[in-house]
Amino acid sequence: MKKILQILSLLVLGTMMLTACLGSSDDTESSECALLTFSISDIKTPKTITLDDGTDSTYTVVTTTSTIVFTIDQVNSLVYNVDSIPFGTKTDVVPVSCTASTSSSIYYDKEGVRTSFTTGDTVNFTHPVVFTVVSQDKKYSHDYTITLNVRKVDPGESSWHKVSGTIDLQAMKPDVSAIEADFLAQHAADHVFAFSYPLTTNKTIMRNLVVCYEDAEVDSLAHVWTRLSTETEWREMCPSADNPYGCPLLENLMVVRYNGDLYAFGGKSKGGRTPAVEAFSRMFVSVDNGVTWRSHNEKLSLPDELLGYNGAFDAAVDNDYFLWIVLEDGTIWKGKQSGL
Repeated sequence: MKKILQILSLLVLGTMMLTACLGSSDDTESSECALLTFSISDIKTPKTITLDDGTDSTYTVVTTTSTIVFTIDQVNSLVYNVDSIPFGTKTDVVPVSCTASTSSSIYYDKEGVRTSFTTGDTVNFTHPVVFTVVSQDKKYSHDYTITLNVRKVDPGESSWHKVSGTIDLQAMKPDVSAIEADFLAQHAADHVFAFSYPLTTNKTIMRNLVVCYEDAEVDSLAHVWTRLSTETEWREMCPSADNPYGCPLLENLMVVRYNGDLYAFGGKSKGGRTPAVEAFSRMFVSVDNGVTWRSHNEKLSLPDELLGYNGAFDAAVDNDYFLWIVLEDGTIWKGKQSGL
């Protein structure tokens, strides 16, 4: 019995020693070849559009990704971002920065070739990429699978479909005749889009806003005027040198208020705007009460079928966040931003 106990004691001691050795080996490996930080820079994507005169214009779209935080899971050897990269971002050329344990080296696969990583390298992340950290003495290595999670659904995707019959757009539009009359009593304009809504900071004060233009207008921008209900004079918001994002003057310009923002859209651009805007190609959205107007990817878009349409039309927004567009031939489109 005593002999059996001695054998069992030796087995237990041997197991403990083996565990200690394995633990020591793992600790050495992790300390000498661990990925410590991983980040990416803003992604710049060149875009080329064809203008109305047939010439091509190239510009750069910058997607802000430098603020995205990556998680390094040392246990499962995974690197990933919890907050998704914006929908539609191209991830084939991504500038990367990362650091590893002191004196270790980092390698990754680039077009089938094992390549030494240098901070600032651009990496193709259309599929997960394996980064390998190798210790200085080359005895240890650690593979990390790095995945860039990109939002797969467009948050600003709009659902559009044709509607048969007739629709009374005027019944959907708020009565702003008093605002229009007050503005026209002081200023001349052939086309006026008037809006009145309370300030977010003080519901008792109304913000009155007008977007207008004249038929003989030669400028590339429409005019935007504002007046609080506590004021008597209208003030024009003029784009300055450091704020060139005025409301574009388009053929058959239409301006509506949708989900708290102002939307301008219509036919092709007027006044020699550069770059030119193709008819019904985009929405210009103002999220700051008419100060700036930009194309926002996560806002309401226009139906693809209307691209190039330069005819007359009317539009209105109903209480259920549907935008109705009625063309001059009577065709009716009904659309809504997803999530509303």
